[in-house]
Amino acid sequence: MFKANVVSIGENAISDTEPIIILFGENSVTDNLEKVSVVQRFENVQSADITINNEIKIDDQVYTVKFKGDLVDSNFSMLGHVTLYFTEVSIYLLKKCHPSTLVLQLNIKLTGC
Repeated sequence: MFKANVVSIGENAISDTEPIIILFGENSVTDNLEKVSVVQRFENVQSADITINNEIKIDDQVYTVKFKGDLVDSNFSMLGHVTLYFTEVSIYLLKKCHPSTLVLQLNIKLTGC
């Protein structure tokens, strides 16, 4: 398990139309990438062993990893880089996902009826 704190949010990092966030570690982001990325500082990183059905918490929202690209672990370990895609998983989506992508689904826990 690890924790990351946001250092900066690029001027074009958040889109109203695309459910994507590009993350980079503060020591690996270039000036051009910083404009479209969320830059983070890590605490307690021991490994980047992210697996399907892992939970990722962002502020108070909990998401479940539903897809993991082949390069997620290596890119995350070397660069602190991963692309978060917030959407339902579909065959179409999986065919166009970059290998450094994690697809996340919001966990909605209903209480009461």
